[in-house]
Amino acid sequence: MNVLAWVGALSAAVSRGSAPLVVGACRRGSTRLTAVIGGLVLALASLFTSFALQMHQVLLSYGLVLGTGAGLVRETAGLVLGHYFRRRREFVEMVVQAGTGVGIALFSVFYREAVGKLGWRLGLQSVTGALFLAFFLGLIYRSASLYHPQRRAILHLKNQRSKVKEKKSATKVPTQPLVDLSPLGSRPVRMLMLAAGAAGFGLYTPAFYIALQGYQDGLEASSLVLLQTCLGLAAALGCAAWGVVTARPSAQCLVSRQYLCQAALLGVAVAQVALGSVEGYHGLVLASGLYGASLGGALYSLKMLALERLRARHFARSWALVQAAEALPILLGVPLTGYMNANSPRVGYYACTLSSLCGAALLFLVGWGRQPTSPVLPGPRLSSLGAVPPPCACPPPPRPRLPKSQSLHVPLDVEDNVHERESESIHTAEHYYQPQFHAPLRPSKSVPEGLSHPHQPDPYRTRPRRYRDVTVIEQITTSV
Repeated sequence: MNVLAWVGALSAAVSRGSAPLVVGACRRGSTRLTAVIGGLVLALASLFTSFALQMHQVLLSYGLVLGTGAGLVRETAGLVLGHYFRRRREFVEMVVQAGTGVGIALFSVFYREAVGKLGWRLGLQSVTGALFLAFFLGLIYRSASLYHPQRRAILHLKNQRSKVKEKKSATKVPTQPLVDLSPLGSRPVRMLMLAAGAAGFGLYTPAFYIALQGYQDGLEASSLVLLQTCLGLAAALGCAAWGVVTARPSAQCLVSRQYLCQAALLGVAVAQVALGSVEGYHGLVLASGLYGASLGGALYSLKMLALERLRARHFARSWALVQAAEALPILLGVPLTGYMNANSPRVGYYACTLSSLCGAALLFLVGWGRQPTSPVLPGPRLSSLGAVPPPCACPPPPRPRLPKSQSLHVPLDVEDNVHERESESIHTAEHYYQPQFHAPLRPSKSVPEGLSHPHQPDPYRTRPRRYRDVTVIEQITTSV
């Protein structure tokens, strides 16, 4: 069983690790052609696996070739999705990520029925026919510029640029590298790679061993298929739940994407602890449901966190590096967990729990260093003796906001003639922001009209009402 774990881990690791190569190939060539090649490689890998008779042949065809085809298909689909959708990217990503859970549920039943009834060779060949649909889906990919409202202007600019390049054929334009490592200079990219690598050691491990654990507990084949179906549907529902919170946030309760991702990883850790202690079919169903919902939320929220913290221009290259950081932990984490469970039953799940918690903790470092620093004004610095700097020609700083218990008004100790001159002038909104009103303020008391007692003396008024010489602008503050 541990050898089979190496096959699945190798396929998932190659699929993740090939992401930077696929993105580089799409930037240098055609995304549509890359998607077509990926669908063809994916179908041929399943066909080669149907003729495999030894384990090293399965490792080569299913683990290496099928993983490469899956990486080609997934990354090209993500690139096309980014070209078509910009404003509603969160909602569309929710639908696409939910398709992963639906695929787990459907293909679990399809593999069981095909291989169980038709045998190894015919069953995998029928699976090849289903995977060959990715080839035809890649053929219908079209450039997003074809639907742009200013398509003719874009084509004109491209033609002019091609003519300029033909004239300057002597000067060679540097080609783009196949693997672009320039996003590594960004701190959020490095921290996301570190968090994804730490969590990837045990994030996907239960998906490989839940059915095996049920088989060891003596469950029937139909129950194992239902267990996998429950896992896939829970992943789709979890992705939808996290997607609704992200794409349609509530005005009364705003949750950061970082906290959503950390909550999903904590849910994965709790599910991994539960898998190490539950027994029986119903316990496995509850644990797999919790794990599937948390896994779908973690996959979606991690990508949306990267979309929020990274620049949209470099998102494809940066996200490819984040996925590549998960390749080695997946390749090592899945088989090592199997060996630990073989020596001590279900102990490997606790190591997976530790990796998920480490990934959630490392997400706190993603946002560091993103606050802009205050600019340093040129000029001589103050010495330790307290020398007075030369006068600055810069404008005075803006006036600070008033406290809630104060109001903007003219001081009470002004002369009558000053008040007469001020009353003759027209008071506008800009008049009260002039520097002459920057005087010490006193607290003011506002009494609603009609509620004040006519015979009750006003402690804030020293003169009769007919000689009122104070113009008050109340500052209305609202605290939410």
